[in-house]
Amino acid sequence: MRIRVATGVPTVAAIAACGLLLTGCNDDSGSGAGSASSSAPTASAPAGSSAPAASPSRSAAGNGGAATGTAVPVNKTIDDDVMGEKATVIKYVKDFQPSAAAKAKFSALADEKVVLVDVTVTASSKYYDSFGATSFYLTGMPNGIDQASTTILDDEIKAAGYPPLKDAETGKTSTGWVVFTPTKDADKLVLRYKRLAAKASDGTNITAKNFDVPLD
Repeated sequence: MRIRVATGVPTVAAIAACGLLLTGCNDDSGSGAGSASSSAPTASAPAGSSAPAASPSRSAAGNGGAATGTAVPVNKTIDDDVMGEKATVIKYVKDFQPSAAAKAKFSALADEKVVLVDVTVTASSKYYDSFGATSFYLTGMPNGIDQASTTILDDEIKAAGYPPLKDAETGKTSTGWVVFTPTKDADKLVLRYKRLAAKASDGTNITAKNFDVPLD
């Protein structure tokens, strides 16, 4: 992943970012977990960009034979002031039931549950970057491995009234749902945003860091 410096950023950001060309490292090991704020205004894009409104609760929407589940409020923010990424975890659904067709297509769902997380993300305006579902994981899984988000049920959740999260590009904001399929014995749900390690062309290192938001 290559992250280039954005031009036309505010002076304070330009001083920090000017002339840097970052190369992301494929290092999923975080250097600690950042705290998420419990008071969470919806993250907004920088001036001059359009930010979609947070999606409403959808406890009764749905079709195609899939039960939509119950939305539980979270309302916590993640603010990565090093990269300039922001996210608001609005709510989550831990009991989404896929349709019979989806269960037949993906046999692993027999041993898994489907968790949906509603987030608003704002991509960095310091660097040319995108911010979306692939930055999020569920941590604290019984097998000790952080679980990445999946797109295999995107059509399913969209049909049920939960539009999937689209990537936000540099300085832009996007709102939507991220899908996870943890095993049924995963009883503690913690959403994790991973900042990958990166190295600037002048030798400056940006360390990896995890930001955790308990959902339960």
